Formats: sequence, C-alpha cells, structure tokens
Amino acid sequence: MSTTKIDVPDSIRPYLNEIAERLWAERAAVMVGAGFSKNAGDGFPDWNQLGDLFYHKAHGVMPDPAKLKYLNALRLAEEVQAAIGRPALENLLRSNIPDLNFEPSGLHVDLLELPWVDVLTTNYDTLLERASTKVVTRRYEPVVNKEDIPYAIKPRIVKLHGSFPSERPFVITEEDYRRYPHDYAPFVNTVQQALLENTFCLIGFSGDDPNFLQWIGWIRDNLGKDKTQKIYLVGVFDLSSARLQLLAQRGIIVVDLSCCDGIDKHDHKKALNRFLAYVRSKKPDILNWPNDPHSMHPDRDKDRIEEFWKISEDWRRQRLNYPGWLILPSSNRKNLWVYINSWIHHLPNIEESPPGLDLQYVFELVWRLERCLLPLFENIAQFSEKLLVKYWPFPNEDLPANCQIHSGEKKFQDLPWSDLQQAWLAIALSMLRFYREEGCIDKWKEMQIRLLSLSNYLLAEQKEFLYYEDFLFN
Repeated sequence: MSTTKIDVPDSIRPYLNEIAERLWAERAAVMVGAGFSKNAGDGFPDWNQLGDLFYHKAHGVMPDPAKLKYLNALRLAEEVQAAIGRPALENLLRSNIPDLNFEPSGLHVDLLELPWVDVLTTNYDTLLERASTKVVTRRYEPVVNKEDIPYAIKPRIVKLHGSFPSERPFVITEEDYRRYPHDYAPFVNTVQQALLENTFCLIGFSGDDPNFLQWIGWIRDNLGKDKTQKIYLVGVFDLSSARLQLLAQRGIIVVDLSCCDGIDKHDHKKALNRFLAYVRSKKPDILNWPNDPHSMHPDRDKDRIEEFWKISEDWRRQRLNYPGWLILPSSNRKNLWVYINSWIHHLPNIEESPPGLDLQYVFELVWRLERCLLPLFENIAQFSEKLLVKYWPFPNEDLPANCQIHSGEKKFQDLPWSDLQQAWLAIALSMLRFYREEGCIDKWKEMQIRLLSLSNYLLAEQKEFLYYEDFLFN
C-alpha cells in the first residue's frame, strides 16, 4: 500500500474513501466526459465551444455573449444538420476535435491503471483507447458498437456516442438523443447494469453538460434513483445551491475538489490529479488480508436481512482483494477464523430470504472456511443442500424438479445470475468434497454426474478440482 499521505478536507473525505473502497474491491465504474480530454491539450472543445461552433455554422456569425445566450447546443447541432446535412455536421466535429494531433495525457494513463470494472465515455476521440496501450497492469477491450457488447470482456472502454475515425453516427443532435434509448438500447442497458452493480464516478462533466443531463434522465426514467448504487460527480465546480440541491434530488453526490488546498475553481487538471492520487493511496495492503472487517459478530438487535446483505458485501469485497495465496499463511488464517466463527450458526431463513441473498451469503461463508483449511460444518452442509435444490442458474439446461428460483422466470431476470451461477457451482463442489469425506457414496456419485453435465460452466480451476475429487474418491 502507498505510504504517501494525500490530504483532503473533511467535507469530501468520506466520499473519496467510499469511492476508493469500492474501486479496490472492483465494484466501481467510471464515465468520462469531454472535459477530461482537455488534459491532453487545449485544442479539445467543451460544450460551450461546440455550441459557438454550431451557432456560427448555422447563422454565419459568432454569438455575441452580451446580446445572445443560446441554451441548447444539441438543438444548434440539429439546425446545422438541417442546413448543411448530416455528413457535413459529422465532418465539422472531426475537423474541430483534434484527436490524433494530441497524445493521451498522464492523467489518461493514471485513470486506466486503476481497477475500474468498466470505463464508459461519451467522447468521440480515441485518447482513452490509445492510453490503454500504455497500461501494463490491465488490458482494456474497446467497445465501439452495440454488436460488440455481448462478446467484450471486462474491463472495457465503452464508446457510448460513436468513435473516431468512422464509427457513426456520432450522437450529437436533439433527435439523436431522443432516439438513443431505442436505437442504442444495448448501450443504455450496459450503463444501467453498471449502475445497479457498482459505485459510479462521473469525470470530465460539468453540472449542465447535455451528455450528463441526458444520461441521468434515462437512468431515472428506467431505474429510479433508489435502485442504483451511489453516483459521484467528481471535479471542480461553480454550482449554485439550487443546482446542488437539484443534483442531490437526482441521486448525484457532487465531490467538489476546489475545497482542497492549492486548487481553485478553474484548476481541473490539478484537481483530478489529487483525486486519482488519493484513491490510489488507499490501495489495501494485501499482506494484511483480511483487513478492516466491518462486523465480526452478528448483532441480534439488527434487521437480519439487512445484516446478511451487509456482511455478504463485506465478505465479497475481501474475497475480491484476496492476494491469491494457494494456502493462507497461518497468522492470516487465525485472523480470518476470528472474523467468521461467530457467523457459522447464523444462517438466513431460507423461506424468507430475498432471492439470491442466502446463496451469496453461504457461498462467501464456505469460501472463507476453505481458506481456513476447515471442512464444511454439518449445519452449513444441510443448508447448502437446500440451496442447490432451490436455485438453478443455468438457462440452457433442463430445469430440475422442486427448483424455486431460476434464470428463465421473468420476475427473477434482474438477479445477478452470473454471480449466482458461480456461487452455486462453488457450493456444489464443496458438497462433493463433503460427501466423500463423510462416506456418502451415492450422494457423491449423483453430485459428480450433475457437475460433469455442467462442465461447460466450470472455470478451469473448478474442472481441475472436479478431476482431483474423482482421484481421491477412487
């Protein structure tokens, strides 16, 4: 972990800590706006400058700020298209956004070196894609059209509004934005899914950026602010109290870095440097794993469902930060056991548990028992058997009898089925081991046959475990 202390005011530290914690747990995504491109050079226009450009093209003169104030750059783009045609409008963008004339800035590389789940951008330029070639710790896959989405592997650089040199149409007019949720539904769904699963950072946007306003509108229309994770607008801003209150009502937390020492309202580059340095400094020290447990003991006075959600997410975060030891060192094992032994007999009510919670909780608990080099306890094994009957997360396989929750049922379509599938398989493999150790031969054979039939869903390491179990059984 970095020993450099990055100072930030108390007013924004909790927000930055939340972002950093989610980021290093690989549960944070970032959306990059036009303002971020200016770090590569002053030639990149912001929305006001694009508006001036469109006004001049549509009216033949530059707008006089003392006499005229236009409110909608997207409508001006519509006027330009009506006057000179769509190809000329898109050529106007290409000729005034100096993409290949500039190299990506150090900030672009610094941003991509952080473990974002996905990087989404409304920019047409290729600065992020070119910066990703300089990042050696992560491999980003660019997504420039909606047909690429199902096949691209995370982390991705998702170009939401088109991409230079020729991935068109470039989304720029009012009509483009009006039709976008229909014409580009896979992109909207991708952002919505990211918002459901991850903390979301918006960088390079102003409070009145039309891209920002449109995306927030679509999100609110389709999800509602209560269903999304936290959304942070990060940068330096000069927003009125009314604008701040409006953003808060829309579920947006403004992290204004101009309150930091040495940063003023116009120093965007220094502000973003401070932000990236701060979240980078919060990288956990992997040798202390598991660190910072939020709860070591169940609280009998708390709402049980809320408590199970919270501890499951805490355990998930720690699992994703696991250093990858084949065998957890003895001192770390002892600490891990101290953190979980009070939870062994604290299991959800399988009849009352919200869909997915009981499966995810037991998966995390079993995973931690295995890191402690411990077998399944009898009560957890019995509970796991019920879970493997209750859930069936394999869409193209025959549905077993007595299954209650499966991916093909419409009311369960919003569940994180990819995560539940891996949880189900991990628990099933643990039960295979349990049956062998307990001498339950018939159950072992039945489970082995089922897992072999699902081998296409197994990770390489899980397949190896299955073969190894076969050797041990024989």
